[in-house]
Amino acid sequence: MKKILVVIAVCIGFGGQAQNQFHIGQYTIHQPFLNPASIGTMDEINMSLIYKNQWVGFEGAPHLGGVNYNMPLNKKKSHFIGLTAIMDQVGVNNSTDIALSYAYKIKTGENSRWILSASADLNLIRANLDEIVTTDPNDPLYTNNTPVFALPNFKFSSYFYRNSFYVGFVMPNILQNRVVEVNGGPSGEVKFNAKDIHYYLHGGYKWTIKEKHNVIFSTLLKQVSGAPLQVDFNINTMFKDRFGIGLSYRSSNDLMASMQIYIVPQLLLSYGYEYGFSALNNFYSGTHEVLMVYKLGGSNQTIGFPRL
Repeated sequence: MKKILVVIAVCIGFGGQAQNQFHIGQYTIHQPFLNPASIGTMDEINMSLIYKNQWVGFEGAPHLGGVNYNMPLNKKKSHFIGLTAIMDQVGVNNSTDIALSYAYKIKTGENSRWILSASADLNLIRANLDEIVTTDPNDPLYTNNTPVFALPNFKFSSYFYRNSFYVGFVMPNILQNRVVEVNGGPSGEVKFNAKDIHYYLHGGYKWTIKEKHNVIFSTLLKQVSGAPLQVDFNINTMFKDRFGIGLSYRSSNDLMASMQIYIVPQLLLSYGYEYGFSALNNFYSGTHEVLMVYKLGGSNQTIGFPRL
């Protein structure tokens, strides 16, 4: 049964859109993985690592690893660049997304900022079809791997924030990347298709209970033509600028609990465990996600919330 599901996933991936819109459960903790414009909220050089082991125990389940590096470009801290690389494997499909982002921060008031960002992406896609076990070992469709397809794309994002709330908007795929069959073999295709563009809208509000104890409520909406609206609800709290806990619910019927701790003022470690309530849950034992964020300078801030 598991092998059948893997083959179905391969057929869907190469018959339709090849670019994978990956999901990171702890996007509220380090927002550049979700919204590149948020790199403008951090005035120091920062970098992060993430690893996600999804659907543990399910053969061919997704695995994701990523790295992110961001820095300001000028003393006024109004220009920023960021580099993100995400390696995502689903079954025999491998995708590496490399994005270079630029962000510009505008002062809109004494306690408010607006950030605009544009990103150039390169998506490297390959399918190891020879790893699929078939009834016919000589089936020509599954005896050879596909070549590596290098497909360009672009992102646009914006981010507005004040002392107590933020709101962001992201278009993570301006172009449509597809792997299509040409002359009996796979070929990469890049084109503009308005119906294929994804739209993300996210926001959060910080409620200060007392000094060094904050509660953050946030949400994320994802929409693409032909698919139902996906909504996330998150709540995070932090104690004494050192330790935090969080809970997230996604409308796809998934629940994630997370905890964060500053090992040292410069280094944040976060762990999340996700449990699904769909019928697929009978085939796996949960999802694990580990995130590490390092800030050069080590100025503490509320976990998952921008500072002015």
